[in-house]
Amino acid sequence: MDEKAKKPRMQTFHADDMILKEGEVSDSMFKILSGSVAVFNRYGEKDEHLIGIYSKGRCFGELNVFSDLPCIYTAVAYNDVLVMRVTGDSLEEFIATNARNVIDIMQNMAHTVRMMQKNIEFLIDDFSQKEDEEQKKKDEVRSKIMQYTNPMNYPLANLIHTNVRV
Repeated sequence: MDEKAKKPRMQTFHADDMILKEGEVSDSMFKILSGSVAVFNRYGEKDEHLIGIYSKGRCFGELNVFSDLPCIYTAVAYNDVLVMRVTGDSLEEFIATNARNVIDIMQNMAHTVRMMQKNIEFLIDDFSQKEDEEQKKKDEVRSKIMQYTNPMNYPLANLIHTNVRV
């Protein structure tokens, strides 16, 4: 393998440049050297969600170098940003250069896990609320059906039934 490919490389992005795209496979993670990066779920969609704005020293996209799965978020340059791009091939050099990089990666992975757990909790709450609303609607319909099928709610109908002899 080319020695150059084993080394992390610097890369510059300008405001609004897309660095990572949710749903696409990437072989790179990044460490911000200057500037800021906005991280989103469902970027550009009506239910877009800003996860956070990361700045100097923060790593992002680290899951990309550890798996072949699609990105779990979109990262967009918030302003002019200089990053160190790290691939699976250059990860060892990235770590050997500065052991602090391992801690940065682990902290970001822990943050990602916490964020995903919070999102799961929000989803469970939303489903529970929707289930409660659906149950309330079902109970209301059931109550109306019982009201309309109970002869005691219709005194005239009750009179007709009691006066009819067979």
